[in-house]
Amino acid sequence: MKKLFVILVLALVQVTAMAQGTKTTGRITDAATGMPLEGASVTIKSTGMGTSTDVNGKFSLLSTKAGKITLRISYVGYADVEKTVEAGSATDITLKEEQGRGNDVVVSASKRPEKITRAPATISVISAKDLEQTSSFNIGELASKIQGVEFIRTGVNGVGFNARGFNNAFNAKILQMTDGRNSMMAGGSGLPSGIMNTVIKEDVERLEIVLGPNSALYGPNAHNGIANTITKDPRKHQGTTLVIGAGNRDVFSGRFRTASKINNKWAYKITGEYTTGRDFEFNDSIYAGGSVYGPALAIPERIPNYNFKHVRGAADVYYAVNAKSDIIVSYGGSNNNFLSVNNTGRNQIKDWKFSYLQVKYVSPRFFAQAYETWTNVGNSYGIPGYTRDYWNRTHSTITDPTNPLFAAVGQLYPDQAEAFATRLGNRFKETSKRFNAEAQYNNNFEKAGLSLVVGMSYQKDKPNTYGTSLIDANQLVEVTQYGGAIQLEKTLPADFKLVAAARLDHHSLFKNMFSPKLALVKGVPGGSVRLTYGKAFAAPIILFQRASVFGLVFGNGDGINYVPNGAPLTTTANTIPLQPEQINTWEFGYKGTVGKKLYVDINGYYSNSKNFLSPAITVGGRALSVGSIPITTPLLLPGAVTGGVLSGAAFSTYFNYGEVASYGVDLGLNYYFNDNVSWAFKYSWFGSDITKDNIKNDANRDGYVSLEERSLNAPANRFSTTLSFQNMAKGKMFLNISMRWVESYDLYSGNQIGTKVGAGSRGVVYGGINPLNSLPRNYVKNFNWGALGGFTTFDISTGVKLNSQLSIGAGISNVFNVKQLEFVGSPSIGRLFSVELKAHIPNSKK
Repeated sequence: MKKLFVILVLALVQVTAMAQGTKTTGRITDAATGMPLEGASVTIKSTGMGTSTDVNGKFSLLSTKAGKITLRISYVGYADVEKTVEAGSATDITLKEEQGRGNDVVVSASKRPEKITRAPATISVISAKDLEQTSSFNIGELASKIQGVEFIRTGVNGVGFNARGFNNAFNAKILQMTDGRNSMMAGGSGLPSGIMNTVIKEDVERLEIVLGPNSALYGPNAHNGIANTITKDPRKHQGTTLVIGAGNRDVFSGRFRTASKINNKWAYKITGEYTTGRDFEFNDSIYAGGSVYGPALAIPERIPNYNFKHVRGAADVYYAVNAKSDIIVSYGGSNNNFLSVNNTGRNQIKDWKFSYLQVKYVSPRFFAQAYETWTNVGNSYGIPGYTRDYWNRTHSTITDPTNPLFAAVGQLYPDQAEAFATRLGNRFKETSKRFNAEAQYNNNFEKAGLSLVVGMSYQKDKPNTYGTSLIDANQLVEVTQYGGAIQLEKTLPADFKLVAAARLDHHSLFKNMFSPKLALVKGVPGGSVRLTYGKAFAAPIILFQRASVFGLVFGNGDGINYVPNGAPLTTTANTIPLQPEQINTWEFGYKGTVGKKLYVDINGYYSNSKNFLSPAITVGGRALSVGSIPITTPLLLPGAVTGGVLSGAAFSTYFNYGEVASYGVDLGLNYYFNDNVSWAFKYSWFGSDITKDNIKNDANRDGYVSLEERSLNAPANRFSTTLSFQNMAKGKMFLNISMRWVESYDLYSGNQIGTKVGAGSRGVVYGGINPLNSLPRNYVKNFNWGALGGFTTFDISTGVKLNSQLSIGAGISNVFNVKQLEFVGSPSIGRLFSVELKAHIPNSKK
């Protein structure tokens, strides 16, 4: 950290001396309305150095020489403009609104505004217009139409996405952010908040998805990408919006947003949502019975109801310190009820609360923020344990209350069994929090042709599960991370630019992690080509380090002590403790417009993962302790002892693979026939050498590479295509028709399994021959519903603007109601249709 700090200081001292030149000023406005455009990017074409406009649309830019200079102006949703002016003069420039064709301005790739075709990363944008043209309440649905994104749907409201394979039910490989704030869950899982986030659809300005290693700017766990939701500024997007939506599966959604600029200093916005519905009826298979509970058998999940409900809201206050600087205070929260999937089965989420409080300072050169995030899991519980306990206690053969065993295993009445089945252990208990602080400085030094971004961040996690999902019943867990980063961007002759970034992080368990990134970008007519290299780390989430779930899944941060099957009880073994995953990725890509009508975005990548983090993998044996902490909860599969030798015991934990190579190509094509008709095609291919029988991939060190240890958990091929008609009926109507195809593939995720060969049977993974007794080691999984993917679906969305304030939209997904199985432990997603009525009431004051 000291060396990094010295480097940052020297860089600042050196480049500050170069900050001299001729100042050019101006104002950027909307050509149609004359309103100022805040945040427009203004750069000098010859040097690539630039700035962004303030709240009044004004900019000030230094040039290194007198005479004529050409300014390039970009703004989200507007066509680029180039204007040649006299250096040192004042100029007014207007922009015309124009969606698509590579005109988006993004901030997530470099932590500063830049045109998407010049960004040194694989990045895609879901815009506010894209969201307006879908009638669903679910923001994440549109991720299915982006190349490189592995989209999954687990129910009516459950969506998620991954990138570049190796997916599982505890996927934290893409860092979810909201307005630059880490919006992953506080607590042991560290999962994306997803449907539990506090943002409503009408407040989203755009969603930027950056794929590939991004730890150099964003720290550990941004190693597969980031998804940054950027909300609307209440000064640029004023007025009140009211939305009422409905659909099949009893879906109802009511949403509102109100925003106003009170005066030149103060502005605010308030958002809220109430959404309910009923998920698809589906029962996974749970195994119960045995011993005093009668014959061992498979029974369906016990699910009291399939209803879901989400209540969310947020409030933001903006204070303009001066024309270029703001202080923003934000608070938001949500309360959620729905069915979710994990590595052992499904969870019934009941009154799960997610909330945050954020304060940030924003200026052209300096950014700082501090925020607290809270998670309270309410009365949520695991369905496998709940189902099993309810069945066992209502089917016990011990019915005599005087029997000494009755209190522990005797038959109970249904209401008694319900209370027993929802006790702590099956019912979660967690009140966790996380504190983050961050500061960043950026500057452009035109004379040197150099831009600089430096930053530091701090994070402290305080999970508290009371021993229900972490092994923290008697010892609280705290995890601290802090780090610093620097990024330098140098313009070179022939429209080249070189970007170099580096970050050093310190983790309280995994110590130091150094993440560099390099990019060479060459401007070409209409766009750019780029070559990038990035290295990133994935610190295992707290659950992976310290889990204790259902007596089956345990954390492996410090290793697990256990008795192996086939060995005497006096024999113990140790798992190999986890290390952070390291990923090194090379990418080559092109983004640009060909012939003014075709926008092309193609990217190829090759990655090498060291210490790859597996999903939960079965180990044959009886777990004794997580590190030095004894396991005191009852084991789900403790096995049996015959002649002093253990057999039939099992538990699951997480491991590092030796080395995994992965590679792929993502292609996006957008063709604009005219201003009213366009066509999009998105394709992804993914492959890896993990599919080979390579002993390096023996994750659980049992001497055999099983199928779950060489599973991609992702389709090799997938594509989507959309035909869009805009401005029909005199500019009042739109129509989008989409098709999505996903190739069939097998998936393993902890105790969940979905394979083509094993469909319709109890899942079993062959683990080779046990050298201790020469018998097969077969690891039993949940019921196997078959391979995932293997479907083609069609979606339709349309809308009509009834007048200046009122519009109506409708949509149908999976029009032909085909089988659409996208994840283990989840239903097939059938046809869904929705309709919504939206009213926008402008402010009475301009």
